[in-house]
Amino acid sequence: MPATVPAASSEPIPANATKAAVDTYAGQVADALGYKPGINLDDLVARLGGRVEHDAWELSEGSGSLEVFPDGKPAFIIRLPYFAGRLRNRFTIAHELGHYFLHSNGGKNPIRIFREGSDRCEWEANWFAAGFLLPAGRFREDWTRLRSISGLADLYQVSQAVIEIRLKTLALG
Repeated sequence: MPATVPAASSEPIPANATKAAVDTYAGQVADALGYKPGINLDDLVARLGGRVEHDAWELSEGSGSLEVFPDGKPAFIIRLPYFAGRLRNRFTIAHELGHYFLHSNGGKNPIRIFREGSDRCEWEANWFAAGFLLPAGRFREDWTRLRSISGLADLYQVSQAVIEIRLKTLALG
């Protein structure tokens, strides 16, 4: 699934996988990492050898960035704006993890990415974030059990808008 990027490249290359394939892959990554809804993503990033930083100067659009350093310490840095809320930051961290897994081949290829506009890599990272934070099987079960957008938002620690989009994507709402 991950894209093959030349070692000296800093430009991400789209994985060119389908939305469904990215969603499935994200769920597999979440399972492999022991992700549970609502866990602290900073700790998960640290377990992967990365670091989350807040950056008021570099990030003016309210988005995050990712820089991957193969064989570096840290292995990667996710930068978040100071002014974004906790729920937005959770989705942004998952989005940047999407770039990490899909576009840097799990940290093997150096990339530096800022969310600028809407291109294929950004779409794939968003698809990954949704599949990672709200794995399809678990999300379907929780929706059947709770039938509450606000209840699911509390459980998964994401915004209600993210829940509504996931319901639509999975044809549940």
